[in-house]
Amino acid sequence: MDDPLIWWRAVHFAATMMVVGVVFFLAFVAEPAFAFAGKRADLPALVRSRLGAIAWVNLLLVVVSGAAWLVLLAQQISDGTLTAVLWDGIVWIVLTKTGFGVDWAVRFGFVVLLTVSLPIGTARAGALRRSVAVCAAAALVGALGFAGHAAAGGGIEGLVHLTADIVHLVAAAAWVGALVPLAMLLHAVGRNPDQPAMAVAREATQRFSALGVASVGALLATGVVNTWVLAGSVAALFDTGYGRLLMAKIALFLVMVGVAAVNRRVLTPRLVQEFDPAAGRQALRRLRNNSLIEAAIAAVILIIVGVLGTLPPGLHDEVAAAGLAAL
Repeated sequence: MDDPLIWWRAVHFAATMMVVGVVFFLAFVAEPAFAFAGKRADLPALVRSRLGAIAWVNLLLVVVSGAAWLVLLAQQISDGTLTAVLWDGIVWIVLTKTGFGVDWAVRFGFVVLLTVSLPIGTARAGALRRSVAVCAAAALVGALGFAGHAAAGGGIEGLVHLTADIVHLVAAAAWVGALVPLAMLLHAVGRNPDQPAMAVAREATQRFSALGVASVGALLATGVVNTWVLAGSVAALFDTGYGRLLMAKIALFLVMVGVAAVNRRVLTPRLVQEFDPAAGRQALRRLRNNSLIEAAIAAVILIIVGVLGTLPPGLHDEVAAAGLAAL
């Protein structure tokens, strides 16, 4: 945990997912829900403004953490000092001569595209701009798959693993990255929960619930593929450092799914009903708090992801152990 690369990777993943989450949340949840705001024009304006601040701050973090990741990786490859890495052109060599460098440059291009198309403002963005932003955001987070273990595979198995990893990343961003935006919208509604504001909250919650179900389904399916490929066997999940960390990640994910299930099966129906306003407002507060709890658990998961990216997969450890046993 004393390796700075772990923390910069975690920051990069978190910032990327937050930006992507904001874009997805606006396109698929918030903007359709704002159609129910009626005369409450202040609510959409407030939410857009706050989501804009989150998006721009995290987009800056994506650039800064991505640059730090590149420099620190170049330092590890060259085993030199930071000064030597920066002044001797080692960063440029890594950027232009390695697969990671190519992926880094492509992702930077997606950052630029997302910057000019980010659908954040005081008024609703056009459909074309939102579509470009959604595609750029999905490509930005999906391209992280080429910077991980999945990019090292070959053949059909390698292609399946890489595809699963890309889908896994996009699905995670759609769910995890949208948790804070959802909490922010619910908090804004809770400040003045009149009928139009509650209508926005109901529509947004139902839309986010559908998005969450699709995302969790994709995460479960692709997670099974990734776990099987990287762990190598059930025993490796318990006998290797990589496997134990992966198990911790899976356990935290299941806790998140449990909280999400409470939101969908218990709290969302209470919010959607209109005959008991007091119960609806209480459900609104609990949904907001649960969204923040899920986001906090996701932050821990991203730290684990940062560590996993610096460790050899469990399958690698098993192969090494088998080789030593054969000597």
